[in-house]
Amino acid sequence: MLHTINDCLWEYIDFTLIILIGLYLTVKSRFFQIKTLLHPLQTFHALIRPTDIERKKGITPIRLYFTSMGGSVGVGNVGGIVAAVSIGGPGGLFWMWVAVFVGMLVKYSEIFLGIKYRSLNKTGGYDGGAMYYLSKAFKWKFIPVLFCILMCIYGTEIYQFKVVEDAIVNAFNINRYVVMLSLLAGTGYVIAGGVNRLSVVCSVLMPFFLLIYAFVCVYVICCSGTNIRTILADVLRSAFTGHAAVGGFLGSSCAQTIQQGMSNAIYSGDIGMGYDSVIQSETQLNSPHAQAKSAIFTLLTDCVICTLTVLLVLCTGQWKSGCTHGFDCVVSSLSPYFPYVKQLMAMLFFLAGWTTILGYLSVALKSAKAISEKAIVFYFVYAVCSFVLFSFLDQNFARLVMFIAGGVIMLFNLCGIFKLRKEIHF
Repeated sequence: MLHTINDCLWEYIDFTLIILIGLYLTVKSRFFQIKTLLHPLQTFHALIRPTDIERKKGITPIRLYFTSMGGSVGVGNVGGIVAAVSIGGPGGLFWMWVAVFVGMLVKYSEIFLGIKYRSLNKTGGYDGGAMYYLSKAFKWKFIPVLFCILMCIYGTEIYQFKVVEDAIVNAFNINRYVVMLSLLAGTGYVIAGGVNRLSVVCSVLMPFFLLIYAFVCVYVICCSGTNIRTILADVLRSAFTGHAAVGGFLGSSCAQTIQQGMSNAIYSGDIGMGYDSVIQSETQLNSPHAQAKSAIFTLLTDCVICTLTVLLVLCTGQWKSGCTHGFDCVVSSLSPYFPYVKQLMAMLFFLAGWTTILGYLSVALKSAKAISEKAIVFYFVYAVCSFVLFSFLDQNFARLVMFIAGGVIMLFNLCGIFKLRKEIHF
């Protein structure tokens, strides 16, 4: 039943909405994402040396950029995208590129609206995000509340928690209960400090993950001896025809390839989910334009990491093994080239996955707070119980639950963005 709901959401409803709204925003803005990508120094100068800011309120723009990166670049860039290729074939990479390109302006728009409709809170920071601009977009008050409830479910990153836990348990042979409790304790400590403490942790951890993981992927791709042109030709062919069974790969239809590529790109990059609109609304910048532009580079980085991961498993042939657990597939790809690769990847998974868990928990807490102060207590109980329960279930079941929650969230969020389209400036 869950698979049927997931397929309906991603193959028909969300797929159509993200493409149509993304293309509409692209045409309306005259390909604003391309113009922004051609001038990276201008965007980062505005984040590093901002001028139009409230210094005593909010968080510095560049720290929020890394916080956004912490939520976007995670296990989904490794485990999720490998599972997509293992199920849908190499063509999923092409549909990931499509989703990222049109999704750049969707993410820009949600951050723009989140900052525009934010409000100052009692602690000297800001409260903003999708739940606030959805209340402007719709007359029905239950929609922002329902969004917050769904974000509490989606923000409890059970899939990333499960993958990180499995990676550490298998790599270092540590008792599962010890790992689970340690992760919960560390997560609770950082979350107690709010987005401010989270931004510090992400600013320290994310550069290490990006540099080390990119290096090992590029090294293996270059040493594998596989012709990249042949791989890319296979990606394009599979994108429009599906892929026949080969090795341990069972084969896929074109619809399955599209569904896997699009859904994993959206999940990995948090496109249309509202996560970034909540995080980035805490910026010191008064104008939403500069902070929103950073989302385009966040998605570009996310896309590069996903692409390197896919090329890694394609060049080494591991995608044909039939393995749908991304960690095992990537470890098998790297093992012939690096010693102690299982331990190395476990640590990298920890860096990437933990920052994502922290980021989403912060957003979920702010969503619970937007409902009422009492809702925070209920959310904490739910989150702890979910993390413990899914620690003993299969990774792919956790991934399926996250996809369904994310699909419904995106449905509301995209409709809200489209209704407020005249309020978005490029």
